[in-house]
Amino acid sequence: MKFQGLVKIIQKEFLSDDVFKIVIEKPKQMDAVKPGQFFNFNVERMLLRRPISVSAIGEETLEFTIKILGKGTEELSLLKTQDEVDIMGPLGNGFDTASHKKVLLVGGGIGIAPIKGLGGFFDKDGVEIKTLLGFRDKPYMLEAFKAFSNEVIIVSENDADYRQGYITLPLEETLKNQNEQFDMIYACGPSIMLKSVQKICAQFNAPVQLLMEEKMACGIGACLVCTCKTKSGDFGYKHSRMCLEGPMFFGDEVIFDE
Repeated sequence: MKFQGLVKIIQKEFLSDDVFKIVIEKPKQMDAVKPGQFFNFNVERMLLRRPISVSAIGEETLEFTIKILGKGTEELSLLKTQDEVDIMGPLGNGFDTASHKKVLLVGGGIGIAPIKGLGGFFDKDGVEIKTLLGFRDKPYMLEAFKAFSNEVIIVSENDADYRQGYITLPLEETLKNQNEQFDMIYACGPSIMLKSVQKICAQFNAPVQLLMEEKMACGIGACLVCTCKTKSGDFGYKHSRMCLEGPMFFGDEVIFDE
């Protein structure tokens, strides 16, 4: 069953000026949590809950990595160790983690958070992992990715200490390499990035799962705020609810607006 109630924060840490992580105690009565699923956080003085993806799954803990983007996430950033927070979840359909030997992980911006959770999951099964990470400014959580990845490639739009540019260039370079064959590619990031990832993967006939980022109001499929177009039906598409049918969709399912 899905859990809804108060949980204790057992760790809180800022990773950059506007990104922080919290670790909570995982209630025993909670359903098993899959990489790519999310939880809705109840924020004091805010009408709507805030959806936050899981960035690490432990036996007794859950970790969330959060970027301050507005009043809701700013309120969450004020929480302290030993505080309690009201959560609901796990919600949504996470990544399909069928048996793989070698995978490529692609994360952009705060979309690296659920990718980190996925990498930790695969690491336990001895899967070979290559990771591509894209940031706007100074990268963070790099040691965590290096701990489970066989190779990590990092790009930043503005930090001159790293290769500058967008994540799509190393993705294209990797897929062009005939020696690089992956059972599955997993990607999460802003919509404009995922649209490019989808196009590049289709070009190289590479299977990809996209974890879609979108504002979600209810988190249970009732309000229809978080829809995206997927291929289906007589008209060629339908509006799928990211919080219920997603947030993971296979690359050949999604129709991005031009």
